[in-house]
Amino acid sequence: MPHHRGFDVASYKGYDENGELPAKRIKSTKKIILNAFVMFTPTHLNFGLWTHPDHSKFGRDFAKRQPWQELAKTLEKGKFHAIFIADHLGFREVYGDGDPIGLEKKIQFPCHDPLFLVPIMASVTDHLNFGITVSTSYTPPFTLARQFSTLDHLTDGRIGWNIVTSNSDSASRNFGLEHQVEHDDRYKKADEYMNVVYKLWESSWAEDAVIKGLKTDAFDTSKINYIDHEGKHFKVKGPAVALPSVQRTPVLFQAGMSSAGRAFAGKHAEAVFIAGPSPQLIRQTVNALRESAGDRKLLVVSTLMVIVKATNQEAQDYYKELSDASDKEGALIFCSQMFGADLKSYPPGQDLRETDNPNLVKAVSMWASQTDSKDEVWDVDKVANEYKLAGRGGVAVGDAETVADIIEDWIEIGDLDGFNLSHATFPGTYDDIVGYLIPELQKRGRFHEDYPENEHTFRELLYNTPGNSYLRSDHYGFGFKT
Repeated sequence: MPHHRGFDVASYKGYDENGELPAKRIKSTKKIILNAFVMFTPTHLNFGLWTHPDHSKFGRDFAKRQPWQELAKTLEKGKFHAIFIADHLGFREVYGDGDPIGLEKKIQFPCHDPLFLVPIMASVTDHLNFGITVSTSYTPPFTLARQFSTLDHLTDGRIGWNIVTSNSDSASRNFGLEHQVEHDDRYKKADEYMNVVYKLWESSWAEDAVIKGLKTDAFDTSKINYIDHEGKHFKVKGPAVALPSVQRTPVLFQAGMSSAGRAFAGKHAEAVFIAGPSPQLIRQTVNALRESAGDRKLLVVSTLMVIVKATNQEAQDYYKELSDASDKEGALIFCSQMFGADLKSYPPGQDLRETDNPNLVKAVSMWASQTDSKDEVWDVDKVANEYKLAGRGGVAVGDAETVADIIEDWIEIGDLDGFNLSHATFPGTYDDIVGYLIPELQKRGRFHEDYPENEHTFRELLYNTPGNSYLRSDHYGFGFKT
């Protein structure tokens, strides 16, 4: 029987009471978006596996260019849409009241700057796109706009931005603040931030500001404008000092699932990244996101860890091996930061929904409610076991046919457009996906056979709109065009 984490397989739509796939399945023609989900660090959502034989070489060499270039070539061979790079600007210091064990266990530490991965991977690929995480809380908007315009030029339009506001006191202290800004206030600041970068990308240079010449290009300086932005959080004169790039504004991703995050996504995001253990349980989030966007097309992708092998048994055995090798304490170190509560101070057996920490109660209650195990005791052991491999996302385990069936059900039941595929081992997880899963999805007509023949940008590929690299006319940022 195929493996699913976080819910009862027998009750899962698409399976009978014995947990078996029916002979007849609902067919759909929707093409699936597939991105790799990584981080410039020894371990991402695979806590403790930096010591596993199939991951340890990357654990040692993560800071070198070779593993990243090889991964980029593998992903392009598999026709992946993009590689999505997470980031963190501090370290996980909440667990144990500042105990440095998170550093020893390499819990997303060390963590290097994802921007600098892009040119070295772009240099060995022609079609693979890049989604880069950068925080609106700590990078000035003028700096970010210039960086992304530069990268979009160097990659011929293959750049996307994962917009985050950051949620770590550790990161805040690295930028001169004692504590992070309150959650909803971060989104208010981010909203103004977006207005600044839209002005720099869309308003500062008119479309015909660059005059093409036989020997060189000239500029019509009357069409290069100051932006003169003055707001509560930012004062930026302009003009943009980088040439408008192929896409002008990079493809805009966002990952917040709070009410403030959903409102922000409805206004600014072109694609939203969510996480949940099953398609039924994320459908409510997807519905809320699509409602926030109104009539505007909003793409939604979910995190998923795929363990695919030649046979179901081989995949199940490998999953068990990886799960047994994963670090439960590492998961608690990560979750302590996420919840803002020291999970080392809570004994096994104490339900974390019944503590005197309101933030912890709210976070764990929300998480538990999104699973089919909400009636169990959600103590530190439960949290660790749920999070230690793949975080809060789903896990699909099996041979190519089984995993493809699971993916199709996630797409249909969850109303998803695709996935950010995390890894258990690097690069082994992606080698297996390209070798086993991609051909099966292509055979079913659910994944493209190749990239478009003509040159294309990230936005054209995602939306399947050849010739339209710019923000769509129904996007809020389109209104800033001059």
